[in-house]
Amino acid sequence: MKISTLSTVLSALTTLALATPIVGTVQDLDIRATNGASCRKKGSDRGMQYNLDTWGSWDDDWGRGFLDNLRGRCGTISSWGFWYTGDQGHASFVIAFTSDGHHCVEDALWLASQATGAIWGVECYYG
Repeated sequence: MKISTLSTVLSALTTLALATPIVGTVQDLDIRATNGASCRKKGSDRGMQYNLDTWGSWDDDWGRGFLDNLRGRCGTISSWGFWYTGDQGHASFVIAFTSDGHHCVEDALWLASQATGAIWGVECYYG
């Protein structure tokens, strides 16, 4: 290996080692911390009925982003409803029984909240 090539490689490695990691701003972290949802489900003759409570800046579109992601992940959505009580959103809908079960709902929540900080760890419980 030539000295000039070795020098170039070492220079590049030094630049990478000294680079500042890319992180979100404190404001981004504050916004993410306010995003959340809770999920309840129960069986019905039409499929699985879901009721969600949402909060944070991710749901400020009357659930349109969430509904788009639900359709993409879960298929046909029926009996869709979304409304607000104060600054908390509520969604109610039915999904025909699928092999993926409720994980498609959790995935749709995660995807819909990406723009302001993904919601992690939401599980849909029977109730």
